Amino acid sequence: MIPHYETDGAGPPLVLVNSLGTSMEMWRPQVTPLGARFRLVRFDARGHGGTPFEAGPGGSLTVDDLAGDLADLLDHLGIGRAHVAGVSLGGAVALRLAVTRPERVDRLVLLSTAAKIGTPEGWRERAEQVRAEGCASISGAAMGRWFSPAFSEDQPETVAAFRRRFDACDPAGYAACCEALGAMDQRADLARIAAPALIVAGTADEVTTPADAAFLDEHLPDSRTLLAEGAKHLLTAERPDWFNRAVIGFLGEGQGLSEPHGPGEGHGRSEGRRPERGPARDRGEADRDGF
Repeated sequence: MIPHYETDGAGPPLVLVNSLGTSMEMWRPQVTPLGARFRLVRFDARGHGGTPFEAGPGGSLTVDDLAGDLADLLDHLGIGRAHVAGVSLGGAVALRLAVTRPERVDRLVLLSTAAKIGTPEGWRERAEQVRAEGCASISGAAMGRWFSPAFSEDQPETVAAFRRRFDACDPAGYAACCEALGAMDQRADLARIAAPALIVAGTADEVTTPADAAFLDEHLPDSRTLLAEGAKHLLTAERPDWFNRAVIGFLGEGQGLSEPHGPGEGHGRSEGRRPERGPARDRGEADRDGF
């Protein structure tokens, strides 16, 4: 199916894939800075924002179905190949597209995500609660997982806007996406992904942890990792300027938009060998531009 979408900017295509319980509005801090360099494609997953819920061919929903929606949207827009950036569920969808349709993916930005997220039992329990009581019944807990206490105190309006959009999700669509995540395990597929990947995580994220980011970095053939010190799950909102610069720098390496990074900058791979140092960390404004 072709989901509800918007495009902004001009340049090489960059698809932004939302996290569970959000709409394309989550990318608002990225539209202006990234749209100055890329043709941005934002869309709502099934049952989120402006996209109605529709079950997959088997009567349920899988991450493969969601990756298929993204491929359908690229076809609809006449885009053969694109950079893909995804948060959490969106990162899982980006991984799946890179596994099943590698010719469609240029570079990957994998933000607050993992090859396997949570447990089937945990996702099933959440799906059952949302079907019975609605998304508003769990939105308070979700905001606690998404944002650090400091950010929530400093930016209450932003957190409130995310909560309103969370509460507005279709319970059937949200629950189906929960079950899709519960059934997902892409750990054995990571070695098949040829696209260069930037992995971004918050050190305080309890949903997709730094250990999950390290697993991705260990098993993806061409990757590097950035960690945001003290940040939680939704870094696009909590650390937007830092994240935007990181994305522009990484995607620009393949397109002449920025200078390549020198030895020792960040956590990447060169000629099949892992650098000695660990993932780069954001510890404040002084070193936010490098990775």
